[in-house]
Amino acid sequence: MRLTRRGWNNVIIIGVLAFIAVIQLPELLRDRFTATSTVSASSKVIPLFTQDRIIRRLVLPTMTFQQSATGWKSQPLVAFDITAVIARWQTLKGTQISQQQLSVLKKQLLLPYTVEAWFVGLPQPQRITAYQLSHFWLLNTGTGDWLAVTVADDLLFPPLSSKLSLLSE
Repeated sequence: MRLTRRGWNNVIIIGVLAFIAVIQLPELLRDRFTATSTVSASSKVIPLFTQDRIIRRLVLPTMTFQQSATGWKSQPLVAFDITAVIARWQTLKGTQISQQQLSVLKKQLLLPYTVEAWFVGLPQPQRITAYQLSHFWLLNTGTGDWLAVTVADDLLFPPLSSKLSLLSE
């Protein structure tokens, strides 16, 4: 089979493109696998509070929970299970956010929620700043770490008239 001038041009173009692809392939694979391993190594799940800290008072934007000798009390009074809310906060974990990831997310941090967690045996609270983003919450732990937490709004900040209280009645 005899190729025309146009046919030979196509063969040369395809050959040059294949040569470039073969030359660039190792670098492309190295970049792809290095980026994947860096992200998985740097993103780790850590707890919001250290394991030895036990919440004795939790101050949310619209309510306060205080542990007393008879159990948990709230201000204002709520109809849902306070113990479940405290347990959620006590065991809350999230993915640690790097400074690079934080700088990308900063323009989305609009309305902060402030939470104070007072612990047994400690005179000062741990202040947490929470920002709600489209798919997760971004929490500043007050100790310099930033955590991404995927949880429903009602589980972190229950409304005063909770749907959960209606279900339990």
